[in-house]
Amino acid sequence: MRSAWIRRALFQVHLWTGLAIGLYVLAICLSGSVIVFRREISRALCDRCEPPFVTWLANFHGDLLAGRVGLMWNGIGAMAVTAMCITGAVLWWPGRRGNWVRSITVQRGSTGRRFLRELHNTLGFWGFLLIVLWAVTGMYFAFPDVVNALTEWLQDGDAETPASVFVQDAVAELSRLHFGRAYGLFVKILWAILGLVPCALLITGALMWWNRVIRKRASTFV
Repeated sequence: MRSAWIRRALFQVHLWTGLAIGLYVLAICLSGSVIVFRREISRALCDRCEPPFVTWLANFHGDLLAGRVGLMWNGIGAMAVTAMCITGAVLWWPGRRGNWVRSITVQRGSTGRRFLRELHNTLGFWGFLLIVLWAVTGMYFAFPDVVNALTEWLQDGDAETPASVFVQDAVAELSRLHFGRAYGLFVKILWAILGLVPCALLITGALMWWNRVIRKRASTFV
């Protein structure tokens, strides 16, 4: 009984968080998928400069065109996305005896609401780690002092230690992975495509909510 109550509570957190930040996530993901090719677009349009709209798009993605305040809101948005990932994973979990294949694929012949549910679950499973990576690094960009404090705590006075160096190297590598621009054209194309997965998750989730709640309520008044 308690587990069912917890599951319903997590579902509400997952649902309303997604609805609340849907437009924000769409804007961030679309702009991120474009600026993966920031250098290529700039070179194609202007050999020695960056077109203003590319700079605008990069600044929008980085701090919502609002400096430190926008960066802080990006960090809060990243926290919300992380919460959605965690609650979504718990809701998706099929259990030890569950049908794992059915839980991570869209079954042939699925249509309507079943298709939406299976597509949502499949995209969430396969995109989980990458979305969490983007969210966690987004929190780091917004609140770097937390990691900096950890690094200083791991140091021996002013001297670096293996642990402090490891944390700094890990953060640097994760930051490069966030943008995907340091690993060649294939990764850039892959990142640009996968960057749209959160958009698909939001759209399928919103449609599932519409069918389950809004359409059902509307039918009661007919």
